[in-house]
Amino acid sequence: MVLLELLGIALGANAVNGAAKKSSMKANPQLDVKQFDADCARYGVIGRDIMDVAARCGVKPNKYGVLPEDGYRHCLNYVSQYINHPDDIELFKRDWLLVVDQQLKAKSNLMIRKHWDGYQHQYNGYLNNKERWTSGPEIVLEFKHWHGLPKDQYLQRLEDIQSKTFWGELTIEPPILRNNPRFEDSFIEVWVMQGRKEDRQGDWLTHNAWNTTYKRCCGVCGYDAML
Repeated sequence: MVLLELLGIALGANAVNGAAKKSSMKANPQLDVKQFDADCARYGVIGRDIMDVAARCGVKPNKYGVLPEDGYRHCLNYVSQYINHPDDIELFKRDWLLVVDQQLKAKSNLMIRKHWDGYQHQYNGYLNNKERWTSGPEIVLEFKHWHGLPKDQYLQRLEDIQSKTFWGELTIEPPILRNNPRFEDSFIEVWVMQGRKEDRQGDWLTHNAWNTTYKRCCGVCGYDAML
């Protein structure tokens, strides 16, 4: 499966540990602000560690060590004081986005490592007893997560989950993605699944079991289900 390639990438990712350390440090609480300001005044801000700039401007990474993609906006007033060339602002934005991209890849690898064993165990259970997994009622699942994710990226995640995991073998029809009226830039995700023999619509155990399966399928695709 394609997932074996993903696992290979994950196991070789030294960036995972680095991301975790950066997250726990909240960018860089040991930053010597006065010295950092002096260095920027003397040499300019371009070439400084992006995490140090983020720390200086109060921008924090999330629990996975990922800075907000648009977090550079909160640093522009500071950066503009220490540029040596008009193009330095655009260079700073470029460097920020490159760092975020690296951090997102590290987070993706972390998700794969975290969920791989559980996914493989469940997938083998499915292969060894398909009758149990496919002889129950149809189950309708609703998920409300990934708020703020652009629709095209959301749809790509759904495609990955269907094509790269055994979740796709249990779907009865394509997922439905509706706008969530309660939140801007948010969606309601609906799946119709072939239930297991013991499943019942609305039952807590059924709901919890499918949530666990979904989290694992998201995880081995590199996504945090955030359920």
